[in-house]
Amino acid sequence: MIWDDSVSHTFEDAVSLFESCFDQIQNSYDPLDSIFHKGFVPSYISGDAHLSETGNPQLVYLDTELLATIEAKGIPLTLDKFLSSDQSFVRFSPEFLFCSNMELCLQQNETESFIKHCSNINLAWASLIVEECVRLGFTYFCIAPGSRSSPLALSATCHPLTTCISCYDERSLGFHALGYGRGSRKPAVVITSSGTAVSNLLPSVVEASQDFVPIILLTADRPPELHDAGANQAINQVNHFGTFVRYFFNLPPPSDQIHARMVLTTLDSAAYYAMQVPQGPVHLNCAFREPLDYTDRDWNLDCLRGLDKWFTNSEPYTRYLIMKTVSAFGNYSCSVMEILQIIEKAEQGLLLVGALHTDDDMWAMALLAKHLSWPIATDILSGLRLRKVVNLFPRFDKSILFIDHIDQILLSDSAKNWISPDVIVQIGSRITSKRVGMFLETCSPSSYILIDRHPCRHDPSHVVTHRIQASVVEFAASLCGRTFQRKTSRWTDILMVANSVVAQEIMFQIHSKWSLSEPYVAHVIGESLYGDAIMFVGNSMVVRDLDMFGKGWTNYTSNGNSLMMHHFPEFVGTLVAGNRGASGIDGLLSTAIGFAVGSNKHVFCVVGDISFLHDTNGLALLNQRARRKPMTIIVVNNHGGAIFSLLPIAKNTSPQILKKFFYTMHDISISNLCAAHRVKHLLVQTKAELHDALVKSKAEQIDCVVEVDNSIDSNADFHRFTSKLNYFFTFF
Repeated sequence: MIWDDSVSHTFEDAVSLFESCFDQIQNSYDPLDSIFHKGFVPSYISGDAHLSETGNPQLVYLDTELLATIEAKGIPLTLDKFLSSDQSFVRFSPEFLFCSNMELCLQQNETESFIKHCSNINLAWASLIVEECVRLGFTYFCIAPGSRSSPLALSATCHPLTTCISCYDERSLGFHALGYGRGSRKPAVVITSSGTAVSNLLPSVVEASQDFVPIILLTADRPPELHDAGANQAINQVNHFGTFVRYFFNLPPPSDQIHARMVLTTLDSAAYYAMQVPQGPVHLNCAFREPLDYTDRDWNLDCLRGLDKWFTNSEPYTRYLIMKTVSAFGNYSCSVMEILQIIEKAEQGLLLVGALHTDDDMWAMALLAKHLSWPIATDILSGLRLRKVVNLFPRFDKSILFIDHIDQILLSDSAKNWISPDVIVQIGSRITSKRVGMFLETCSPSSYILIDRHPCRHDPSHVVTHRIQASVVEFAASLCGRTFQRKTSRWTDILMVANSVVAQEIMFQIHSKWSLSEPYVAHVIGESLYGDAIMFVGNSMVVRDLDMFGKGWTNYTSNGNSLMMHHFPEFVGTLVAGNRGASGIDGLLSTAIGFAVGSNKHVFCVVGDISFLHDTNGLALLNQRARRKPMTIIVVNNHGGAIFSLLPIAKNTSPQILKKFFYTMHDISISNLCAAHRVKHLLVQTKAELHDALVKSKAEQIDCVVEVDNSIDSNADFHRFTSKLNYFFTFF
């Protein structure tokens, strides 16, 4: 529970909201059901006690480090030892889940019998692999059809706790697994046959590696005696993905002469590397001899020795534990003190926010920005760009100093020369705007601090002076625990005025045009993100348009008190994801569908026409609605690659060459492609039609492709016109 002295909600209000959440959980269970009385529902949920009946309660700050210190020193628990407040509000995690392990408990007794009764050693090993994946929490399996991978596919589809999806295109399947990992923050398990089926996973593996998304790759292979012998579909799959995977192991063909626990420890090791920072894909190459089906072949159960304890519990065989040193709250290290001093002395500090991946990250970033009172420039992938004002707070004064249009501000040479932050703190590694990147190369701040969870160097401008490996939440907590002097700054005031001027001019230019433009789509799309809807954005022109023209501070409405339990009270952030690791245009539709499954949200996917055509096999995944809410896919169709019209090559290359080899002009019918896959399609050519299509998509609650018809020339003309905004900054 986090509070702020400016918030009018009392502790009693917060407790009431807290109790209402548990009431919802309790009401979702049948009290007559036997599960309810067997201890699966904790007594504090079904009890009659009310937290607010404790007299005059106060909210206090507690964390595990402080509690550990109290316990070690034997300090008595009295209120005067803690920070406290009578004003508070509540924020729960974006998904408050309550579930039991009942199915898993029932399954435990069956696992041993099932594996011991497998008809052959191939199925026994495959069953061990799948069971261990489930125990690790990896229950989503992406299966490509194939013969050599049959033992793995059969075991995955037969397990009662797995969810399986299939696609005939391994490339689309790999990107689907990537999207699931983005949405759920845990890996999907990919199963493929041998040969080029494995090679087709490379693009998704590269993206996952570059952007730290975990995936478990189980690739079937021929046994050693069939390699280098001309056998069908036998290629060298050892270290097939090179340095793009965090871990590789070449499993031998299943044998009852090898202890089966080796299979479990190998998978546990791979899972650890996938989930440990820096996260990423891992690859287990699984050779199988025949039989590949349920054919009976005797095998010796002695290979299962040492698994007695594993059979009787639901834990992975090897549990990886991380020891963390506990220190008292407020005890900073010397290195952190240096950062605090730099921030404290800053006269013109700037927060630059790249990709954020969770609501907690957005929450922490908002608190940090408010605490420091620094201007904050937000990338479209930060989730803080398409924010909405909560209408329950009519007095909200926008106390966080958002600079949404720094890209357009930097069009002005005078602005670039004047904006000279002495300290830049960048949260998140990647920034979409090329103009911002070029500015960072020349602005020369005295200190440039980059914070991200991974240790990798993301510094293309080579300006970082301090690199901190920490999560957004950890870094924000270390700073919010310290008081900084609020400094009034003319520099900040002018920057805010410049941002307001650009925002108004953009709004005027976009809405004054009668025709439907691509910047208009980027500008208004945030208004369509209702409830818990989130966005997946494609690459090339689409992500740049959203980064330049995406609109913040739209209105937000919600039902009842649920808003209070999920979001920062003054505004609602919108999670925005994209494949910006390698920034390719391949696999975007498949990734978005996986993202919808992993996040369990209504996803708005915005892609260009070339990206859509590059991944039409993703439409086959769209028809499989396992564990997924409906999607709205917006295809901006300018009949080619519009981004090349804005590059220098367009100025000195013949139109014929541009159209054929760069724009890749086409007249392919997206409507017919959707019809072939039985996906609803809506064509829009005006602003009114776009709004009607988005409303219809929301009302019908079905998957829908909304095609926005446009042209390369009109998009290029608008961008050239907006580049003239530098004329407005005469006050610098």
